[in-house]
Amino acid sequence: MKSGFSLIELIVVIVIMGIVAVVAIPMMRKPGHVQPKEFVGKLNMLMQAAWQQALLDNRVQKILFDFTRKRITLSELAERGKDKDADKFVPITQAYLDTELAIPPGYTFNNFYIEKKDQMHMYSGGSETAYFFLTPGGLTQDVILNITDRVEQEGSVDRFGLVLNPFSAQFEYYGTFQSP
Repeated sequence: MKSGFSLIELIVVIVIMGIVAVVAIPMMRKPGHVQPKEFVGKLNMLMQAAWQQALLDNRVQKILFDFTRKRITLSELAERGKDKDADKFVPITQAYLDTELAIPPGYTFNNFYIEKKDQMHMYSGGSETAYFFLTPGGLTQDVILNITDRVEQEGSVDRFGLVLNPFSAQFEYYGTFQSP
């Protein structure tokens, strides 16, 4: 009689340990902390809603980042003004669309490049808001976001960049800051 474990028994144990790890590790991170790739997924869903709305309503969509309220919101052009600063935008109120996204705690926007100009540093003392547009044809401006994520539970700082594809209106994640 041989003592020990068969290969099948070892594989079963390894599979069970893998399942436990997949379930337990996400639960151990600090509640409320949003991983960068998870944030990018939610931001891309918001961008998809803006893209669909632009095509359906044939109106310019505005994606507003409010750093004071820690919110990203969608609105659409309701009335053209004499210049772009006088344009009137109204919130999108479709029941089936998520038109607002919270900026996760610990996220700091270091750069907000629109058409190669950093909106975060154009004004003395920084900026409380920044925004870009999505056209009725579904195209966006060139946008690059550089974000610092201060992960409190680990005491670390994660820096990443997001680059908006102007044709698909989707952000792509990069593990380092990006430049125009």
